Parts: sequence; structure tokens; C-alpha cells
Amino acid sequence: MPQGTVLVVDDDDSIRSALKAVLEDEGYRVEAAGNGLEALVVCGNGLPSLIVLDLMMPKMDGVTFMEVLRRGYPCPPPVLVLSASHKAPEQVKRMGVEGYLAKPFDLDDLLDAVGRLVRV
Repeated sequence: MPQGTVLVVDDDDSIRSALKAVLEDEGYRVEAAGNGLEALVVCGNGLPSLIVLDLMMPKMDGVTFMEVLRRGYPCPPPVLVLSASHKAPEQVKRMGVEGYLAKPFDLDDLLDAVGRLVRV
């Protein structure tokens, strides 16, 4: 059974809750945050094994979150970006993250990506 902590960062409550439920059913411990600022607080309490990150969020978007995270942690966890933005593919390339899925995404694709990327 999978192990590791996944931090889900998304401003949409329904997406965040659904991802949390699905990943917990797969055996992951899941932390959740509604924006980049909340996610930084969670990371300050201990880095997760994987971050699942939306890009378009209030207070602090995903791109800014990654910039701040990398400045504060020399070896950040892998990141899987989930985004509906048409700009996401080019942003993801510049960010240098480990994975990207366009919203809406297939649940099996999500679970495959999480299983590949999570550090345990």
C-alpha cells in the first residue's frame, strides 16, 4: 500500500476535498491548503513527499509558491501541477516541476502520476 504525505494545494474546496478523499483511499496521508501561503505554513511543519499544486489561486498563486519554496528549501519535494489554464504548459516548463496534468484530468492518470512521483 502506498505511503507518504501528499500536500494538495487548490483554492477550489470541492477539488481539494475530492483529491484528499481519493488519495487517502489509496493509502496516502494528505494535507490540504487553499493557496500558496497556506501551503508554505504546512511545509514549514515538515515537507511532504509530493505536492499536488494548482496554479491559479488567490493570495499566492502556484508559480509564486514554487519560487518561495525553492528559496527556502534547497531540495524541495516533487511537484505535480494540475491546472485548467491555457498558459499552464509553458508555465510548467519554466517552473521545472516533475509533472503536469490538465484539468479536467482522468483519475487513473492522476493516481499513476502520484505513484510515480511521491517520495517515500
